[in-house]
Amino acid sequence: MAVWRLFKNYFGWHYRLALVAWWRIYRNLLWFLFNFFSVALLFRTLAAPWRRLNEAYPKGFNPGVIVETLVVNGLMRLFGLAVRSVFLLAAALVLTVAALGGWFILALWLVAPGLILLWLILGFYLAFLS
Repeated sequence: MAVWRLFKNYFGWHYRLALVAWWRIYRNLLWFLFNFFSVALLFRTLAAPWRRLNEAYPKGFNPGVIVETLVVNGLMRLFGLAVRSVFLLAAALVLTVAALGGWFILALWLVAPGLILLWLILGFYLAFLS
């Protein structure tokens, strides 16, 4: 009777409590990575100048200086867009790997007791019956 209770408690923990804990860990990991890369902020400031580097427009009317300032500000915005795009791609890659890795670990966790039993039977077979 004690062995039955041991198996019941183990499988109750393995397939109920541990899965709830896995879900919390998985959700926290994805939340951490999303905030670590500041994905929302990167999207909001996608076209902002890099490190707020921009030229102030002149007070008077001087077409050469205005065009020069416009070109510099445009280049800083393009550079900011490029750098933020690289960070967003890195974030997407890391989040995808973490998401797929979490589901792989879940699948492995679900079949682990069966795999252990299968390997135990296979080990006895190879050790004593072959």
